[in-house]
Amino acid sequence: MYSFTTRFSGPTLRQRVSMINSHPSGPRAWWRYTLWVFLMGVVLLACQHETRQHVYTPGDVLTINALPATSPARAMVADLEEKGTWYRHMALYRDNFGTRIVESKPVILQLKGDQFVLPDDYKYESALYIDGKEVPVDELVRLSPEFVSELFVMHQWENLANANKQAKPYQILIETSRKPIQFDGRRKQFFTLLQAASISKYPLGESFSFNMNQLLEATFFHNKNALVERTKNEHLSVYDDYANAVEIEINNLPATLADVKTIHVREVARLYTKERHYLDWFRADSPTPRFKLSIQTTPKRAKRDSSYYVFSPFYTGDF
Repeated sequence: MYSFTTRFSGPTLRQRVSMINSHPSGPRAWWRYTLWVFLMGVVLLACQHETRQHVYTPGDVLTINALPATSPARAMVADLEEKGTWYRHMALYRDNFGTRIVESKPVILQLKGDQFVLPDDYKYESALYIDGKEVPVDELVRLSPEFVSELFVMHQWENLANANKQAKPYQILIETSRKPIQFDGRRKQFFTLLQAASISKYPLGESFSFNMNQLLEATFFHNKNALVERTKNEHLSVYDDYANAVEIEINNLPATLADVKTIHVREVARLYTKERHYLDWFRADSPTPRFKLSIQTTPKRAKRDSSYYVFSPFYTGDF
């Protein structure tokens, strides 16, 4: 009979009697029990560590990095973070470890020359506080970066149930200094970001992808995220604004502006565009091209292909 069908397939009677009459292992085996207890303790500690792991809510994340309220701006930051619906969208401040910066998309604050600028898209969504007092957002132009001690852009998670629907979603809190503040590397990086934001909508970098239908729509509406426009003969051409700042690949091979002009719009299988991080292109020493354009083509579409049909209100050519 197979062993899994009976409970009598274990040790023989003689072996069982021998086990009963055997002497206990005695003190020589104490280390085995000690090792077993130690390993069990490690397992319990590991399990305890896992139970302490927590999926942080917005309020939890903010209390971890809470700053002492040593200035009017910091006091307002602490008050907003305590509500649990606000976080530091952007920031420039100092702590025990030196200058700290926070960078997030979108960059709502810009620096043109030596003047702060708030784009129209965010002017009516933002409230400005300087040294703890609310002032019109137009007062930003009176500030100079070298006299800005600390700066916080607070943003509210609007989808939370306890969010304040009456408050403007962005709160700009600035603490000033009577004396100019020396620029270290982190301060320079922060204000360089604001300068890049006055040039680019995506200074922290962004990527886009277009299939042929999406490209037809983008070129029809002159969506410059595609980096290319359609010519009168339905070919592609890089926008003049980007011609001197773009790296081009066609079918994974380096290409030129002239090569792009040889591509008919219906040949495009996929088009990828990328704007690089501002630290790559907004620099004086050996900058990388700001944009990258990559095109994958389907050459057979260069001639009429009646088996391929596109439902698009943005193209009237013959497929």
